[in-house]
Amino acid sequence: MHDSLISLGVPMWILPALLLWPLFGAAIVWLVGRERRPVMLDATLPADTLGSGGPDARTLTLLVLLVEAALGVLAWLAFDPAIAGWQLRVDWPWLPELGARLSLGVDGISLPMLVLTTSLMPLALLATWQQVGTRVASFGALLLALTSGLVGVFVALDLLLFYLAWELMLIPMYFIIGIWGAEHRTRAAIKYVMLTMFGSLLMLAAIAVLYVAGGSNTFHIDDLLQLQIALEPQLWLFGAFFLAFAIKSALVPFHTWLPDAQFEAPVIGAVVLGLKVGTYALLRFAVPLFPLAVMHETVRGVILVLSLIAIVYGALVAIVQPDLRKVLSYSSISHLGFIMLGCFALTQQSVEGAVMIMVNHGITTSALFLLAGMLKERGGSDRLDAFGGLARAMPLFAVMLTLSMLSTIGLPGTNGFVGEFLVLLGTYRTEPLMAIIATTGVVFASVYALRALQRLLFSSLDEPTHGGLPDLRGRQLAVMTVFAVAMLWLGVAPQPVLRRMELASTALVERVRGRDTRFVGAATPASTGTAPLTIGAVAP
Repeated sequence: MHDSLISLGVPMWILPALLLWPLFGAAIVWLVGRERRPVMLDATLPADTLGSGGPDARTLTLLVLLVEAALGVLAWLAFDPAIAGWQLRVDWPWLPELGARLSLGVDGISLPMLVLTTSLMPLALLATWQQVGTRVASFGALLLALTSGLVGVFVALDLLLFYLAWELMLIPMYFIIGIWGAEHRTRAAIKYVMLTMFGSLLMLAAIAVLYVAGGSNTFHIDDLLQLQIALEPQLWLFGAFFLAFAIKSALVPFHTWLPDAQFEAPVIGAVVLGLKVGTYALLRFAVPLFPLAVMHETVRGVILVLSLIAIVYGALVAIVQPDLRKVLSYSSISHLGFIMLGCFALTQQSVEGAVMIMVNHGITTSALFLLAGMLKERGGSDRLDAFGGLARAMPLFAVMLTLSMLSTIGLPGTNGFVGEFLVLLGTYRTEPLMAIIATTGVVFASVYALRALQRLLFSSLDEPTHGGLPDLRGRQLAVMTVFAVAMLWLGVAPQPVLRRMELASTALVERVRGRDTRFVGAATPASTGTAPLTIGAVAP
């Protein structure tokens, strides 16, 4: 299959198609998409929300996302895990006056995140099909623009292009939360934007410094990796990148926006917010660009301690949350701690484990947020004390919720186990005490997961239970089945993913620990031909 795709020229166009197709689809949905008139509200909707002729906007959005998912699968099949460096690479002129290029490529770290995102979006839309009833064309267009931003983050090799994709994620999410969110949606949307923008501006300033240092003619990661930067400038530049990505990732103490945003956002927005875009960007740019800062004893020690705090704090706070969505948000903060721990333990096993947690967290937490949305759609609430005995009334829902919760606490045989085990194993090689402390997070995770399951599925209420709630069926059952297969498959047979990320993770660790000039695609210099330049006095 791989050779056939190569012979068809798939590597020459697949990444530009993945990046630009959702934007094209967004324009089509917004221009010609028709609002769908809900049957039960037919007489009460204002006339300006009903639309006129044309295809149904929701169906049109789904078709665009399905094509995007198919393109993601093609990219997965066209990738050769035996080849180091960037693959499916495209490098086109974009802003020649600035030296910016439309340079795209993937490696074993970015490819799993790319495929996860493109596959997740149509599944999330299908599972929440009835949950957005007004301004559907605008919602679909924003969702597709958001998808393009996410893809851009995972495939951009040019820092200016990456920054534009990073900001493209921000704007649609602001409107999705602010327009289709819950009661306090405006406050949550503004808080999300203000904190994220603060980090983004710091990152933009650091990108400008790197651009000037590189001769003001390139933003390409391969060229910038050749710069010789002294320790002190690296500390400042790394700090700017790290703050941007730590805020986006909701690392403690920058986490306060996440529970509010995920609680107030529509369900599909909460799913997207659960994707670990910030930690991916940290591994892709901040860690390899500033190896001296990353290996600085104080910097690394502070980040590892913050990771441990996130693991324990997130799990403990999740235990006392009254709402299922708040439980999931704080559990995400705890999982983020494991990812950060793996990134900065800086062994091949810990880095691979961190990427696996990013992928598996996207699968498991998305399933849990979708289940929480289905519960609220049926029962009007997702409070743990509002339900009891759902295992008898909704057995299929109970099975999926149990499987997803067991996956999120890392039960062996589920996808959640693989990443956490690799992170703890890799961390133990360099920081054994921190690995032991991090293990307590697994224990606390069992408490909040089993508490939620017991209260929702098996407890009894003084008032009549929700015995009349409909179980999963049709479209929602099909989507949950896909998630269940993914959780079990990646738990039993994760090797296809691990094999693809092996060379990239090895190169990353070698560059940072060995201060080597090699890094993924850097063996082949970008077309600008920039010679190595120096910022400050280079450390010996």
